[in-house]
Amino acid sequence: MKDREDGHGGYVRRVQDNLQRYTRGLLGENETLRRRVAQLEADHRELAEGSRQLEAALADNAALRTENGALRAERECLQERVTGFREEAARQQSRQAEIESHLQQIEEANRRSSEEYVSVQQENANLANLYVASYRLHGTVERREVVLAIQEIVANLIGSEELAILEREPGSAELALAASFGVEEAPLRRIAVGAGLIGRAAATGELYVRGEGEAGMATASGEPPVTACIPLSLDGQVTGVIAIFRLLSHKPALAAADKELFDLLASQAAVALYCARLHGQYGRSAVAAGGNA
Repeated sequence: MKDREDGHGGYVRRVQDNLQRYTRGLLGENETLRRRVAQLEADHRELAEGSRQLEAALADNAALRTENGALRAERECLQERVTGFREEAARQQSRQAEIESHLQQIEEANRRSSEEYVSVQQENANLANLYVASYRLHGTVERREVVLAIQEIVANLIGSEELAILEREPGSAELALAASFGVEEAPLRRIAVGAGLIGRAAATGELYVRGEGEAGMATASGEPPVTACIPLSLDGQVTGVIAIFRLLSHKPALAAADKELFDLLASQAAVALYCARLHGQYGRSAVAAGGNA
């Protein structure tokens, strides 16, 4: 009997032990399930938060897309305006270039007009000087006045106060000093035709003008350096020479207008001196005739 009770008690204990183990297992499994549920709930909350953030991000993205579209449209509008501005700037630059070209043409025309005006003024001044010189030479038949006129032309119009007037008698081989100003007379009283620059001008009938930068050359021994030698010609014959020596300090070199004056002196001074000589001879003849009467 006791064995039967022991056997029945052992079975109950085993059942209780098994039940306790099962209960503990269930409790453990339940705890595990709770933890998993808690984890799932946490994951769900995290997913919900992520979903909310994603929805917010999508909303932001949509807003950004809308804003980007507006910005793109505005950029295209600005690009069109920039293109318009560039085209207008290109047109303005082209117009400015045309205006500048036109202004350059006007300036060039003004410059040419100014140069022509100066040239005309200079030509008028030269003509006036030539007229004055010619009038001065032919305004008298008195030899002294003709010589004085030549001196004034050389001093005032050419710019030298050092000159000599030499004359050649027909058939003579020498030039004789007729008058001099500002230079020593002794070396110039007699110069052989062909000797030095003065004598060479008388022999050849060619004008001598010292070149720019060329040092003055002595005509013969003791004679001062010459700036110009002007042969005086009458009917193709050299009747004398006007020798011009040092120029005034304010005039460093001869100009083109001076050579025109040289040409005038070469012909008109020869005529004036010849007429003065004839007038002097006629006057002396008249005086002699009156005395004989």
